[in-house]
Amino acid sequence: MNTDPLSALSVHADAHRGHSGAEMILGEVASSGLARGRALLCDCAKQTVVPRRSISGTETETEIKRLAEAVDAVEQKLREVQAGVRRALGNTEAEIFEAEILLLRDTELHRAVRDVCVNKRINVEAALEESIQRLAAVFDQLDDPYLRERAADLREVGKRLIDHLACQSRSDIPPDPEGCVLVTSELFSAAVAQLEGRGVRGLIVERGGLTAHATILARALGIPMLVKVAQAAQKISPGDLVILDALAGRVFINPKPDILHAYDRLEADLQAHQNTLKDSVDLPAITLDGVKIKLSANIGQTADAVAAARVNADGAGLYRTEFVFLAQDHFPSEAEQYRFYRATADHLQPGETVIRVLDVGSDKPLSYFPLPREANPALGCRGLQLLLTHPEILRSQLRAILRLSATHRVSLLLPMIRGVDELRAVKAVIESVKQELAAVGEPFNPDLRLGAMIETPSAAVLIGQLADEVDFFSVGTNDLVQYLLAADRISGEMESTYEPLHPAVVQILASLAATAGIKGRPISLCGEIASDPVYTALLLGLGFRSFSVSPGRLLEIKYAIRSTDSAAASQLAAKALSLSSAQEIRTHVQDDWSRRRPVSSPDLGSATPRVTHKATTQRFETRAGDEPLSFLSYVFEGDCVVFDHTFVPDKLRGRGIAAMLAHAALNEARQRGWKIVPRCSYVAAFIKRHPEFADLVDRELPT
Repeated sequence: MNTDPLSALSVHADAHRGHSGAEMILGEVASSGLARGRALLCDCAKQTVVPRRSISGTETETEIKRLAEAVDAVEQKLREVQAGVRRALGNTEAEIFEAEILLLRDTELHRAVRDVCVNKRINVEAALEESIQRLAAVFDQLDDPYLRERAADLREVGKRLIDHLACQSRSDIPPDPEGCVLVTSELFSAAVAQLEGRGVRGLIVERGGLTAHATILARALGIPMLVKVAQAAQKISPGDLVILDALAGRVFINPKPDILHAYDRLEADLQAHQNTLKDSVDLPAITLDGVKIKLSANIGQTADAVAAARVNADGAGLYRTEFVFLAQDHFPSEAEQYRFYRATADHLQPGETVIRVLDVGSDKPLSYFPLPREANPALGCRGLQLLLTHPEILRSQLRAILRLSATHRVSLLLPMIRGVDELRAVKAVIESVKQELAAVGEPFNPDLRLGAMIETPSAAVLIGQLADEVDFFSVGTNDLVQYLLAADRISGEMESTYEPLHPAVVQILASLAATAGIKGRPISLCGEIASDPVYTALLLGLGFRSFSVSPGRLLEIKYAIRSTDSAAASQLAAKALSLSSAQEIRTHVQDDWSRRRPVSSPDLGSATPRVTHKATTQRFETRAGDEPLSFLSYVFEGDCVVFDHTFVPDKLRGRGIAAMLAHAALNEARQRGWKIVPRCSYVAAFIKRHPEFADLVDRELPT
């Protein structure tokens, strides 16, 4: 757990920063983990000095042509970066560059630049800079965090265009960053893509958001990252020793020996936990009370299947075949597809490989399959709708999968189902392909299992009818959440709109699991929340007994499953279903996980700042800057003192303030000779983690 997050409560927060003392600064955890190293400061978002010159009227068309050429060149470069990300991390992370490419081609941006260039008679670099600054300033002032994040996208696109126009090819990342913690004011996605394999230990960013493109990539690369770290580049000097605690959301600058020792212990705990995970490879995924859970892997290519086999996954719950198509410069033939699918399924034998048919569209285009531009690509022609429009693509893929079914345990999964008519149309194509293969004596499994993805609200509503048409379901929460809440998952910082714990989402998931159970259809969950152990107990409680997760997270999810009691999970879910706000549900779920998580940041005890005991109000209080009070309250019952409630403002949760209050209150109880009753569940859990306070307890801790 961490100490107080704001400057009013930070270690030496008002002192002059330097080598003579330590300072703690706070941020938001964007990618979890722990890093220690020397600080490397860089201005990764630094703009090129833009030349400004007057032009004549006859030169304006030449300048506009230069812009068009720059757009083509920058798009080509972004495509190269995207291809590298796809090879290293997979399709999901590579998709984020599509949003930047769309913005690069945005007609409104081009019109704004042209207007400035023509009306002010200035060169296109200056016109572009002025237009980007004006548009970004508009978005920066908006209240909606999603729209504010668009300013960062604009700045990144503008920077790349200006760099090209000014013939600048400076790397976004300093040379030789290995072993360092990178500190910067702003970080763009293409810069993070350059970090793969370069040994950067952590990222500290003054701006940024929890679902910004750079954050998604950092998380995929496994690099610990904090965002919204105010004045980090001013408070941290080059070469400072920093500890980046991306579990609790804090950075220690030139930490003192007691803090270093505390983090030595945490690193040892983390290593011990990693060893525990390695030892669990051959253990079954079962709950504490013996409920068996199917735990399979999300894969996109053969390398993912190898990784899944290493952690003993129950096969592949989702094989995204887009990579087979995206890695080519032509539509792969039936024979080529068969070879790809077989090579992947070979690694997962005897486990099942659930193969999803191609899911592309104008939001995920193939370079050799041009599609008309759509005003809203995410809601455009994609998935099955596109395949039914181009049945030759579907039939070729179906033949390859059906042929593989003769020798391998595979199933077929259909994406973006919207209704029964669409599903029946695809089933008719499948039967037609089966007849073709039978006619030429090509073996296949006639009982090949067929599944439907639940990704659209219509499919969620119609799951009872769809169950009569398919053998199993797979819930794709990434798309389901964004369509259900009308929120874009990857186009910006979406804390206010893209919320997997929105009450509507939780209720839909409960309904899906219940209906599938009534209909006797297995149902798996394969979205991002399945790969996050914070959600595991809730999802188990909602009724899910099958998950498909990224191979790198599978052992963490197995640990969460094996540390969960299904009855307790059901109670957790029942409580979540009774709550009416996403914040209440998130607090409830995170509090549950915090009591069971295997590794927590150190409670620094005396190294933490002030907590005041207000005897008149019977509370221990602390205040972080202008935020509301955080407090732990108590009442007297006979000869005992009952710690009955801990309150921390929503935006400060997860930063160790509750731990600080509990530590101070228990120390005070010892000094005063109190016998206590920890009615507050947090205090009870704190005492379990700190048995040195167990002798203060008068009554048995609540279970």
